[in-house]
Amino acid sequence: MPAGKYFKRILGTAVLLSAAVWTFDWLLLRHKVNADSDAFGEVQVRYRFAVHLKNRQIEQRNEKPQPVECVNSFFPHYDESPCWYLRRHPNQSEDLDSGPWHFWSDDRP
Repeated sequence: MPAGKYFKRILGTAVLLSAAVWTFDWLLLRHKVNADSDAFGEVQVRYRFAVHLKNRQIEQRNEKPQPVECVNSFFPHYDESPCWYLRRHPNQSEDLDSGPWHFWSDDRP
C-alpha cells in the first residue's frame, strides 16, 4: 500500500479513538450527574488581568481568589473546565486591550 493510505488510516483511527474517549468521558459524567455523585467541584482560582492602556503602558490587576465551579472529568463539559486542570493552574491571567477595536487593522507592536 502507498504511504498515503497508511496516513489516512492512522488519521481516521486517531479521530475515531479520540471521539470514543470523549464520548465515554461525557457518558461517565452524565452518569455521575444522574446519580447525584461527585460530578462537579470547586477550585479556588486567582485571576490576574493585564490591561493595555492607550499610552502603551500595562496596568496589572490582581483579584482575590474566588471559587470556580468545575467538572470532575478528563475533558471540559457543560462550558466548565475540568477540576484537575484548575487545580494545576490556579493562577489564570488574561490580557485586556482598552484601545479602539478595528476589524480591518491590528496595529499592536
